[in-house]
Amino acid sequence: MLRHLINICPLTLSVLLACACSDRSTGVERDTEFALRTELGRTLSALRITGGEMWGTVVPGLAAAAIIDEKSHGIVAAAFSGAVDPPAHRPLREASRFHIGSPTKTFTAALIMQLDQEGKLSLDDAISTWINYENAKNITIKMLLGHTSGIPNFFSAEGRTPEDSPKDLIELSKSLKPSFSPGLAWEYSNTNYIILGVISEKVTGLTWQEQIETRFIQPLGLTDTYVWNGEPVGPTVNGSRMACSGNAEPECDPPESSLKLLAVTDGFDWKASWAAGAIVSTPTDLARWMRSLVSGDILDVEHRQLLTTPTQQSVQALSGNLASDEHHGSLRWTGYSLGLCRFEVDREGIGWGHSGVINGFVSNVVQMMDSGDTVSLTSNFEYFDKLEGLGYLVMAVGEIQP
Repeated sequence: MLRHLINICPLTLSVLLACACSDRSTGVERDTEFALRTELGRTLSALRITGGEMWGTVVPGLAAAAIIDEKSHGIVAAAFSGAVDPPAHRPLREASRFHIGSPTKTFTAALIMQLDQEGKLSLDDAISTWINYENAKNITIKMLLGHTSGIPNFFSAEGRTPEDSPKDLIELSKSLKPSFSPGLAWEYSNTNYIILGVISEKVTGLTWQEQIETRFIQPLGLTDTYVWNGEPVGPTVNGSRMACSGNAEPECDPPESSLKLLAVTDGFDWKASWAAGAIVSTPTDLARWMRSLVSGDILDVEHRQLLTTPTQQSVQALSGNLASDEHHGSLRWTGYSLGLCRFEVDREGIGWGHSGVINGFVSNVVQMMDSGDTVSLTSNFEYFDKLEGLGYLVMAVGEIQP
């Protein structure tokens, strides 16, 4: 279906080359880069159609990036299609920045791992050293990283506001019943990463944002990446959603064809999600970050291994009751480590990365282990299937041979 749409639906498409090669790049490298960004562009064009069909619309905006050829510095290409201001039509461009949501957790996980490397904390420390929380003496930093703490997700609590501080969110989560006893199961909870952000500040005396900027964003040259504090920095795009499930709106029940597309310009969770989801970035920066995290020298070998080993609890959970929900087209989410999702893609094998959804936006990124390819996507349409979309992109990139 996707390949058929690529051939028959020539949507207007803008593409961007972001090549890491030098002026001495070979003709083969240039040809490979051209083929890569062309394939990304074609896939995005098709995904804008298939990804919006159940809502009776075309996906407002999609962007993607890929890095291939691990033996060299990498051939980097990006493509984008759609609008920066849905439901209007100003086109996406080179540095269009998206709210990425939960891939923010990968930055927080890397920060905690570095603090462990430096001996400033231990992954086996009980959080009672820094946080007053029920059963805190039996909850470790490692459990927070791997979502095995049993601490409930603050998203389920009543009384949240867009201006909630990390302390507020932790207090709200205390009003909820623990999901399970520490270490006995797996359940994704944003509260875990809010607590990790607080712990990092207490350990270092620096804000979480300062640490993310000085340890990762600045040294890696992620110039289109920043932490959202309520105001856009650079060309940050609007999000979008359908007119459903809000106040005085009908429930979202696709397939839908008569709902209005609404702009999202001030997301409820953009700021409050903090260490669990407040970063804004581009697909190219996101791909460079994930490649550096999984295959670079941000962490030592021991900690990279921890990031690419799923917990038994997550494997059991994702292969059990959640299996039908986490199999999207060619991609399956089959495990979670101490900060990364394990994805399995048909014909391409296993990769490590993280997906996200936040008001008006979705994102996803993966570092494939066999091919060495890194692939990322972002969308300013809250209902786009970020798992299925990434699976199609990974397979498309896999067809390009450097």
